[in-house]
Amino acid sequence: MFPPAPRLPNRPDPLAGFTGTGPMRPITVRLFLLRRNPLAWLLPGIVAFVGFLASFSYSTGVLGLIGTFILFGALIGAGWFGWQRPALFGVAAALVGFLIAAAIVLISFAQRGATPDTFGEPAEVIGPLILQGVYQSALGFLGGWYGGYLRRRQTQLSAEQRPRQRRR
Repeated sequence: MFPPAPRLPNRPDPLAGFTGTGPMRPITVRLFLLRRNPLAWLLPGIVAFVGFLASFSYSTGVLGLIGTFILFGALIGAGWFGWQRPALFGVAAALVGFLIAAAIVLISFAQRGATPDTFGEPAEVIGPLILQGVYQSALGFLGGWYGGYLRRRQTQLSAEQRPRQRRR
């Protein structure tokens, strides 16, 4: 269904300048990549927030559908521009969007006088929030992976079409 796509040509080593070692290396590699290219996940994360909020606020209407497209399109864009590790950039963008939305919702309820007891026990509030965060992370992983796959595949197809053109 998805044939393997080659690496992007003419791109520098994404880990150039990274000198981390030790047992925490996988985590520090990911943090290094996110720190080197913050626009590739922060801007899509803000757009994903808008889509997430629209899809939740208008879940049964056309605006909810458009919000879902905006959300997933932003995550695909994060994978497209975060070519170093597309799935990582997709997850980061999804988490940024989700955390902004969760913070705004909780702050707006607190400003209206809602206390922590209004929503029930802490486990009743934290459980669904964590579950929604995991869901958004999985959606970000898929969207980011797909965005990176599309970019590599498009590069491969355009490279295959270049030799067919006649040179003058």
